[in-house]
Amino acid sequence: MKFSLQTATLVTVALLGLSACKKNDEKPLTLPGAPMDATHGNAMGAGMGMPKAAKKESQVVVPEGLKGKWKSIQIAVVDKASKKETLHVVPVGKDFLIPGTGLTLRADNLLPDFSMGDGVISSKSENMENPAAQVRISEGGEERFKGWAFLKFPETHAFEHPKYALKLMAFVP
Repeated sequence: MKFSLQTATLVTVALLGLSACKKNDEKPLTLPGAPMDATHGNAMGAGMGMPKAAKKESQVVVPEGLKGKWKSIQIAVVDKASKKETLHVVPVGKDFLIPGTGLTLRADNLLPDFSMGDGVISSKSENMENPAAQVRISEGGEERFKGWAFLKFPETHAFEHPKYALKLMAFVP
């Protein structure tokens, strides 16, 4: 008798659990102060209606001893179809139209020992341990890439383009 009473209790609990899952009158999770979804009149909370947080851009700090140390960078432009590679010297802080590509490149900051932490990007030393150049690439007047080109790790967060690949080759004094 004890066994059938336990079995009956388990079956009843299971049925109640299943019937509770089928109810459609559950309220969506709402976060305090969440913006309202104008389309459905619901507060936008967790899940698919949650707006993405704005990505905060890290602050770039170039140490005093490194400012102006390099005047240019050397960039290799690879035509993916022909595998032809051309080298170009790009002055720091100036737009450079890469011949025959329609791409304009600008090198903004050079860091010989790139480091990142606590919202700050800087250089750990003056040694060429992890050289990186902060670059912007435009095509047809529209910015297509803003990020870092790494000398020793050219594939890391690289500029992607159907026709061309760019590689940082050197810092030029």
